[in-house]
Amino acid sequence: MKPGQKLRVALYVFLGLTSLYLFVLSCIWDYRVVVAREHVRFRQEMPTMDSWVNSPFGKLKSYLFNVTNAAEFESGRDKRLKVDQIGPITYKIVGYNDILSRTENNVTYRNNRYRYVEFLPEESVASDVLNWTITSPNNVLLGAATKFKFEDLFITGSVYYFLWEFTRPSLQLVSNLLPFALSSNCGPLHNALKDKEEVYTVNIGPDQGIDNFFRIETLNGQQVIKEQLPRSEEWSNDACPYNVSGAHDNSLFPPFLQPETPLNVVAIESCRVLPLIYQRPERYAGLDTYRYLLLQPGQEPPKCMDTTYGIKLHKGMFDVSKCVINDAPSAFSAPHFYGSSYNWSEHYEGYNPNAEEHEPFILMEPTTGIPVNEKYRFQSNIPMPNLSSYSRRLKSFSNMLLPTFWYEFEMGELPDFVLRLMWINVKVLPHVQAPCMALLLLLALWSALKVIRVAWGDLGYVDLYRKICGRGTTNACLETVFPTTDRHLTQCGQVSDEAVK
Repeated sequence: MKPGQKLRVALYVFLGLTSLYLFVLSCIWDYRVVVAREHVRFRQEMPTMDSWVNSPFGKLKSYLFNVTNAAEFESGRDKRLKVDQIGPITYKIVGYNDILSRTENNVTYRNNRYRYVEFLPEESVASDVLNWTITSPNNVLLGAATKFKFEDLFITGSVYYFLWEFTRPSLQLVSNLLPFALSSNCGPLHNALKDKEEVYTVNIGPDQGIDNFFRIETLNGQQVIKEQLPRSEEWSNDACPYNVSGAHDNSLFPPFLQPETPLNVVAIESCRVLPLIYQRPERYAGLDTYRYLLLQPGQEPPKCMDTTYGIKLHKGMFDVSKCVINDAPSAFSAPHFYGSSYNWSEHYEGYNPNAEEHEPFILMEPTTGIPVNEKYRFQSNIPMPNLSSYSRRLKSFSNMLLPTFWYEFEMGELPDFVLRLMWINVKVLPHVQAPCMALLLLLALWSALKVIRVAWGDLGYVDLYRKICGRGTTNACLETVFPTTDRHLTQCGQVSDEAVK
């Protein structure tokens, strides 16, 4: 065999063996699993990495309530507060995830949740909404349960004042005396958008198991949320959602989710772990997704969060007093008390609770475990105790829940290339595996035939067939010998003269 033939034979042998090897692997592995194993390695060069680094990204929409009958309610002429919703007051939010260290099995990163905040006048209820004047209950006075009786029950100020600079003379006085114990600014956005220490260590890599991808090991070096440490000494994990181990940070989730897959997220603004409750499948942006609720209608609060400063909370809400400014009495619910057992119509006019506008949810693409849409909605309320033994001015607020504001974080659209990759993974890969396997098998067989042809001198396919099947030459020489005479056929197909005679 010539050197050129040897090289060609070697190349075809390599091609055939490679094709056969890939065919065998294709029989064993689902292509989507192969892609998922690469995804959970969380490599720096992954195309989805840039989207994760600059997250969360989206719009923060805030809403306040303007009391339109403050004088009538305070005088006793009206028994219920009449409120008008003001909003949305929209801000653009862009976060940043800074990777501090990584190994094959985990990554540690700092989440700067509110790195960039910009007011969007064109997407708010009005471009000058921050200058609008509204009236609201004096939450400082009422939240302190009548400690500061010399202040007014209702306050009038700008929308900006209530969101960013809400303070009162009494609060400033106490704050000046105890600057390290009390903050004078109770503006909800001023406090909610402050930088907070969020350093996560999460699982990555196939060795940890695909179903454990991005599950939290520690938050700020601990498994217990810092604000809930006192409760961890009194309550077990089952009764109090303070343990972050196994939860997620709400940015990435394991691939191949099922409706029954247990999922929890760390809600840093309420200092607790929230269970994701599967609701239904839903179509979004051409993808089949799972819809999860963050708070189910009528959901019982955890046992350690069913009261705030001794006030029993209704279903559909939970205590967040350990997480808000100055440890004030506070409870979270869905906006407009949606899904709550609180009979708001006894105390208010103007609310319109409905699922479309007020239900908090996440849409998850289950094959990749990537959220594609999210509307994170919660309302902050001040629960009032029974004030029947107090002055007439305060009695009317007995057993009320006073909303301070509610917000919606709407996740931004994923980049087009990320959506295209997800679409290929979900829609294309399951249908190309069988054709690819057939192509690999044919390529392996063709390579084997090429090896044989080249080894036998570049035979054509017809000659190769005849040679393999035992049909060699096209001409045959036949000699017939007659036993009774020496006359016989000589040469191929010619009769001798003697035989003719």
